[in-house]
Amino acid sequence: MRETVSRNGFTLVEMLVALALFAVIAVGALGLLRFSVDAELASRAKTDSIAAQRRFLSVWTADLAQAVPRPSRDQGGLAHPAFEANRDGIALRFTRSGWDNVDGAPRPGLQKVEYRVAGNALVRAGYPFPDGAAPDPGAEVLPLSGPPTFRFRTQDGTWRNAWDPQLTTELPVAIELLVPQKGVPPLRIVSLVGVNYQ
Repeated sequence: MRETVSRNGFTLVEMLVALALFAVIAVGALGLLRFSVDAELASRAKTDSIAAQRRFLSVWTADLAQAVPRPSRDQGGLAHPAFEANRDGIALRFTRSGWDNVDGAPRPGLQKVEYRVAGNALVRAGYPFPDGAAPDPGAEVLPLSGPPTFRFRTQDGTWRNAWDPQLTTELPVAIELLVPQKGVPPLRIVSLVGVNYQ
């Protein structure tokens, strides 16, 4: 009587099939993981971009809505109109009200602010005093992929590409800002200027 030999284990073919199946599953899982990571990064970048635009819109709208028709003077004593655009490397410069003085510092409730393009960003800088002061270094408020363009609405309702006031206290009624964006139409922002003073 012969004993049958039982084989415990796998043949080489079975092992190769198992490894091939494992490799297919691993490649699929790796592709799914890569897609998830890419989607997360793209989503985070888009969310950060939208958040930056909303923060900018909040500051921009508040600044322009509180613009006042008050001329100012620079450090050298030279007079400037209440609202300037595209002069001396400055995109916009004007005086606004509503500057809270929570720490009781010796300064007025008016603040002169300017917006300028520096590198790939729109920078907002404030002045400690409307007259005779230098601006602070400023902070980036909006990343840019190209230079923004401005249009100004006058009292007679026409839009102009340049702001040339007849009076030093004249403010535009509204400003249109076009911010170029990569791969999509430009961001268009229309804001009223000095709504409490028109």
